[in-house]
Amino acid sequence: MKKTLTSLAIAGSLLSCSALAEINLSGFASIVGGATTSSDESLYGYDDTFDFKQGSLFALQASSDLGQGLGVTVQIAAKGNEDWDPEFKWAYLSYDVSDDFRILAGRQRAPFYMYSDYLDVSYAYPWIAPPRGVYDLIFDTFDGLGAVYTTSFGDFDATFHGILGRNTDELEAFGQTTTPEINGMTGLAASISNDWLTLRSAYFVAEASIPFNDLDALAAGWEEISQLVPPQLAPSLIDIANNTYIEKDDATFMEIGFQMNFDQVIIVGELTNLEVENSPLAEEESYYVMAGYQFDQVLVHVTYGVDDNTSENYVQNVPDGLAPELDYLKATTQGFLANQESEEDYVTLGLRYDFHDSAAFKLEYTDFSRKNDSSADAGLVRAALVTVF
Repeated sequence: MKKTLTSLAIAGSLLSCSALAEINLSGFASIVGGATTSSDESLYGYDDTFDFKQGSLFALQASSDLGQGLGVTVQIAAKGNEDWDPEFKWAYLSYDVSDDFRILAGRQRAPFYMYSDYLDVSYAYPWIAPPRGVYDLIFDTFDGLGAVYTTSFGDFDATFHGILGRNTDELEAFGQTTTPEINGMTGLAASISNDWLTLRSAYFVAEASIPFNDLDALAAGWEEISQLVPPQLAPSLIDIANNTYIEKDDATFMEIGFQMNFDQVIIVGELTNLEVENSPLAEEESYYVMAGYQFDQVLVHVTYGVDDNTSENYVQNVPDGLAPELDYLKATTQGFLANQESEEDYVTLGLRYDFHDSAAFKLEYTDFSRKNDSSADAGLVRAALVTVF
């Protein structure tokens, strides 16, 4: 309730300032319902009970041109799976140095993906939501500075988007609420496009510290036992402890993508890779390819995607049988690393019907499978009404 009142108060103050600067209001919404096809299945937060909360959201955006190149933008979104608590997704000042160069300061969307600029605006892309495997970073915004430069090369338009900042938003992972510190987030996204082809790439680095109670306790156990083993073994156990903590570890994220438009045919693909070095977190590599065909107001599309998570078994050389405590730590760490590994693929069949100038109906079926755990296999049916206003 306190968050709601605060957001409403700020929105009211924005409106009250309309005499000083013209404020442009816009918004978007998605009403999404979905359920799995069997009682023993769950996928993307859905089970066999038809749910209208998981994927639904409403958002309002206010922007104002303050003159002489200065502007301000605020976006507030409320998601059903977050109990409709409003959250500031964007809150930044912008300054146009020239017609081609803009500087941003404040809370803004990180340009990780092809659809980052309108990540929550379902009306802007074919699916109800972008493919989960690729679009699954634990955060998508940051606080800091951004710079956008646009130019042309012959028949191609080019955009370069660089960022510098950090993220300390609370998140849920491994059954725990935690507050990470993603510091020194730096990188560049670049895209070039003409009338039928878009090519995109992005690369970002950061320093990640993410406290998790179970992992921190496990790392502390490796530190303690390093004092009880033969001296020649102790350094390797200290290294294992350091690898089990997620503290000031170097993280890298890479993305490449393309989009092709041939009259009624559209083909889109993206590949991402995420790695947090010297940590127990798996290296994640994901990709998808989508092909669609436009029939007047109806777009039919099919998407195939693969998500591959691999872990490094950095405790495999610890000798067995020296002490029960050491065997326990090794087995527990290996169990965590093994649970991080997975190979998943999915096929999504979808339909989009643009029945209104600013609204569309979407229907999708996703068949999901996990190669090392067939109990995770699931089918998911979703329908959505999406709009911009």
